[in-house]
This record gives sequence, C-alpha cells and structure tokens, in this order.
Amino acid sequence: MRTIRALILALTFGCASATGWTQTPAAPAQGQVAGFVRVGTLKAVEGQAWLLLGEQQRTAAPGLTVRHGERLVTGPESAATVTLRDGTTLSLGPDSEVDLSEFAFDATTQEGHLLVRILQGSMRVITGLLSKVNPDLVRISTPTSVVGVRGTDFIVEVKVEPPRWDPAAGEFNLHDKL
Repeated sequence: MRTIRALILALTFGCASATGWTQTPAAPAQGQVAGFVRVGTLKAVEGQAWLLLGEQQRTAAPGLTVRHGERLVTGPESAATVTLRDGTTLSLGPDSEVDLSEFAFDATTQEGHLLVRILQGSMRVITGLLSKVNPDLVRISTPTSVVGVRGTDFIVEVKVEPPRWDPAAGEFNLHDKL
C-alpha cells in the first residue's frame, strides 16, 4: 500500500513540477510566422525565383509567406507576384531583384509605411491601402532615385550597367558612348 501511495505522490509531484517549470511558446503575433514578421504572400511564380534573407535562400512558390527583410529575385524568363498585407501587389519581371526590408502595416488603424528597393529589373506596382490612406508613406527606390507614389498602377524599370573606365576621357562613364 505504501508503494502505491508513494507512486501516486511521485506522479502527482512530477506532473505538477513539469507543468510548473515548462512554458508553452507564445503564439506568433498577428503578421508573424515563427519569429518572422509576415510582409505578404507569393501569389504566382513562373520560372525560377528565390527569397533571400542573409545566408538563407528559399525557392519561391505560390502560397509562401514573404518575411520582413527578404529579397525577392527572379531568374531569366521568370516572373513573380507578391501581395503585401495592405493589398499592394508587386509583379516582378525577368532578372529582377527587389528588397522588401521596410514595410509596416497595422490592419486595425490602416497605418504604416512601405519602401520597396528595386535593385534591377522591372516591377509593376498596384498600390494598396497604405497609398490610399497616406501616399507620402509609400516610396519606391532605385539605385539612382526615390519615387514618391502618386498613382495607383505603374511600372518601374532599372537597367544595371557596370561602370566603365574610359581611358581616352580619363574618367569613369556610367553609360556606353553611342
């Protein structure tokens, strides 16, 4: 009888201590996925595309979550479309590279900001709630300029050409002479 009582006490204290010392992981906050803030969702991918975050690389596929700070890259003859949490749609053309590191959106207040950096290639933008609430908080950046958004549907194209040394002129020229 004592062994049964001792076993019951041991199980009771063992279960109590296990529940007392363990913590259940906090549920991700709205817009977060496993510690990452969700910026949007990939809606379509044609050909090859990748999501890059530091040293991590994921193959892009429809339905994947796009996380804060990720860069979306498309290969030759490829395209990808992302819908951001505010409803903004970004459609990338072939050989494009876009950085999504500055995006915040509160669905309750409809406040936030968006800065998309297009490093190369082409991108069609159909703006969402952020540009309707406050267009000054939506910007598109290229290597040579920053565009304030005033329209609701537009295309941005960036052609990257390496600088060339022109020995005859004694200087760097950013564009080939015709």
